[in-house]
Amino acid sequence: MMNPRRLQPLPSSSAEAATVDDMDPRVWRRLPQPLVDRVLACLPTPSFLRLRAACRRFYHLLFSSPFLHSHLLLSPHLPFFAFVVPSAGHLLLLDPTTGQVPSWSRLPLPLPPVAGGPAAFSPAAASAGLLAFLSDASGHKTLLLANPITRLLAALPISPTARLSPTVGLAAGPTSIIAVVAGDDLVSPFAVKNISADTFVADAASVPPSGFWAPSSLLPRLSSLDPRAGMAFASGRFYCMSSSPFAVLVFDVAANVWSKVQPPMRRFLRSPALVELGGRREGAARVALVSAVEKSRLSVPRSVRLWTLRGGGHGGPGGGAWTEVARMPPEVHAQFAAAEGGRGFECAAHGDYVVLAPRGPVAQAPASALVFDSRRDEWRWAPPCPYVVAHGGGGIVGGAGFLVFAYEPRLATPAIGLLDATAPVALHGMHG
Repeated sequence: MMNPRRLQPLPSSSAEAATVDDMDPRVWRRLPQPLVDRVLACLPTPSFLRLRAACRRFYHLLFSSPFLHSHLLLSPHLPFFAFVVPSAGHLLLLDPTTGQVPSWSRLPLPLPPVAGGPAAFSPAAASAGLLAFLSDASGHKTLLLANPITRLLAALPISPTARLSPTVGLAAGPTSIIAVVAGDDLVSPFAVKNISADTFVADAASVPPSGFWAPSSLLPRLSSLDPRAGMAFASGRFYCMSSSPFAVLVFDVAANVWSKVQPPMRRFLRSPALVELGGRREGAARVALVSAVEKSRLSVPRSVRLWTLRGGGHGGPGGGAWTEVARMPPEVHAQFAAAEGGRGFECAAHGDYVVLAPRGPVAQAPASALVFDSRRDEWRWAPPCPYVVAHGGGGIVGGAGFLVFAYEPRLATPAIGLLDATAPVALHGMHG
């Protein structure tokens, strides 16, 4: 459970070290149970999941509301990334914080029926330990929220507007859920247009606490959304990319109003992605744009750059100013360009980390994903994923259709209790 030697004062010499004995196990057995629970509540989620098999009491802490509340407050936040392949049946988790080399693990996924089957769902968004799955069938959409750790599933009320393949944004807190379903309005059985967005709001202080769909909001004219790109959330606003030409759409949740912001170098962007950067520090969350830049002039070499948006993009069309904060070094970019091969890449950010994963086959690539530590201004290749994805060609990056989300494994996701959640079918641990 715990190593008592760690609690001893450091010996002043090797001779003294040889005389230090472990504490009597009988002393540890007599520790007050609330103190033991307090120590367990401070463990990271993966560590506790491995420890829960030590005894029956530790296992049953997973069903204790007071312990889950303490764990939510005391356990460290983990800036993991979840790679989701719908056919795999599990999440592939990348931990960028493990020393010099990021590490992989695997987590079983409470996946609804696989894509292609009746009433199928596909991964669409993630926030605060929850994954969102959107129904594939055209029409009024169903959005499922799932906690992969506790296997809890809860469905939002059916969306009020019929859509084909909308873009989804999710922002969950301890006692609130905000979900946005935007674009691809079915104006007829044979035609879609990007006209509106529906917003679902649930809060413990709202009436009813189980939430409601707010009145639909109108998207800016000539919007063209990509469902795979998803949305970023920062300071009460959702951000998503519009293409042809590129623009950043900003949705103010409180005002229920959309606006448009021009991105930097929009004529030369390729595979742009909007992410939330620095969200682990209070008040530090800001929206960032990550994109490949390709310009024919020799004075602007090809690169991958990262900009942050000042001013949040509010204040009317064109509001906000972009500042370039990072650029991929030439030698790293040469490797990344060879791996990506012009097919584009998936991108997500969590805390101070940004991960970029090339799409499609990665012939002769040194690694499966590239991790950028924005605080240290450091680029690192992750090792190849050791887990083979069924029907995916031998790895997450080799398979088609994978998505990457910022994901924090949490034992407690109390916001899901605002909805009509089903009972957990099993409790699963992380492997790796």
